[in-house]
Amino acid sequence: MCDDAGVPGGAESDARQVGTDRVSATGHPVTPTPPSPQQGRRPVVGRVDLTQGSLLRGIVLLSWPIVAASLLNWLMGVADIKMVGYLGPDAIAAVGTSRGAIFTLMAVIFAISTGTQVLVAHYVGEGRADRVANVTRQAIICSIIFGALMVPLGLWLSEPLLASLGATGSVLRLGTAYMQVYFWGSIALMLNFMINSALRGAGDALTPLILLLGINVAHVVLEWALIFGVGPFPTLGVVGAAWAVVISRSVAALIMLWVVFSGRFAVAVPPLVPWKLDLATWGKMFYIGIPSSIQGFTRNLAYLLLLAILNHTQAGMYAVSGYTICGQIQMIGVMVGLALMSVAMTAVGQNMGAGHPGRAERSGWTVAGVSALCGAVVAAVFIIFGRRLIGFFSQDPQAVHWGVISLGILSTVLPFTMIGMAFSGGLRGAGDTLSPLWASLICTSGLGPVLAYLLAVVLEMGPTGTWLGLAAAIIAQTFVLAAIFRRGKWKTIKL
Repeated sequence: MCDDAGVPGGAESDARQVGTDRVSATGHPVTPTPPSPQQGRRPVVGRVDLTQGSLLRGIVLLSWPIVAASLLNWLMGVADIKMVGYLGPDAIAAVGTSRGAIFTLMAVIFAISTGTQVLVAHYVGEGRADRVANVTRQAIICSIIFGALMVPLGLWLSEPLLASLGATGSVLRLGTAYMQVYFWGSIALMLNFMINSALRGAGDALTPLILLLGINVAHVVLEWALIFGVGPFPTLGVVGAAWAVVISRSVAALIMLWVVFSGRFAVAVPPLVPWKLDLATWGKMFYIGIPSSIQGFTRNLAYLLLLAILNHTQAGMYAVSGYTICGQIQMIGVMVGLALMSVAMTAVGQNMGAGHPGRAERSGWTVAGVSALCGAVVAAVFIIFGRRLIGFFSQDPQAVHWGVISLGILSTVLPFTMIGMAFSGGLRGAGDTLSPLWASLICTSGLGPVLAYLLAVVLEMGPTGTWLGLAAAIIAQTFVLAAIFRRGKWKTIKL
């Protein structure tokens, strides 16, 4: 882990700052625009400014609410799998396969939130409250338009997509029903994702955390009632889990809209101004977001390929079920990594917008160090308590067997996974989304499935070979991203 003075580029930042003047990464003066009168009058709730003061302290202040929110999401996923687990291994396999397919379809749209967060962070660093509001407004419009398009697309593709992944019988039937209900919540899910990204880009991670706490409690209670038919609710089984997501996220979306419309928080969007498409802002959002969208799509496609490989091994459904449980447990590490990646995006973005490229670089290395430490701690817990953790979700001996093997292999490389996420977030925060895309395409989306197939099928190592191939690809991607970030070409990008 590197401190503020231990990363190359620190001297560059000091040399570029003279008095109170700020300069861009290319040496041109940057004159911050004063905050608008509206921003000056309203109290800013929960915002962390990463452009000044102790860098490590600012990262901790911003990261703990995001990490806590990620853990809440993980606990919700645990509750989902635990309750669905009572319905049998076919129900677990159906939900696991369906989620992979769902996020493959929606990743292209969700990843546009990367553009939202990066632009908001840059404009906050520049002191442009008007541009922050405009980017958030355009993100809301984007959510409504594309979310509406996803509903019929998801309904139409659910069954053929699951069938192409090797799902058959009850797994195909349950998974199709789950997916078709889930897609009815597309607009609400996108609104939550986009507004959360805008708030985090502005340095406010506390507001989404408080909202998520209440929504997740309501979600778990509603899910329990709808799956098992508690009280006046019908017994819906697996479909009940999907309806719980749709209902709870719809309520959350309405609350999030109030947050940005109220003018009391870090992002203020006046609701009564004309809501027009700003094609220039859309162009910037898509310029930043499309590579991340492609990366998300190909990453999820690689996950689906791994499921297909597992379905073609002798373990079949049991390997998929065990891998689904492993994935749910590992999600605690992945979500912490994603939270820290979001912190890196905001930290680098704000400092690049403020004209502090050296401090932006130190931000990336600091978050990477924190990620390595967190990943090692979480991985140790998973390896030590692996069988108990897997057994919590399923009593089926074959599903538990393959789940333990999967968790052991992938936990070993969890620190590498989280370090790679930190560097990816730092590059994205500077506006470089192409480098993480190429690293992902070459390693986890390309090398990973190829190695998995060779080891699992050609060399007949079965499911174990699948996970070993994925682990090797993760390590390779981390080293590639670290080298790109250290090279520093991202400092010359203008947004």
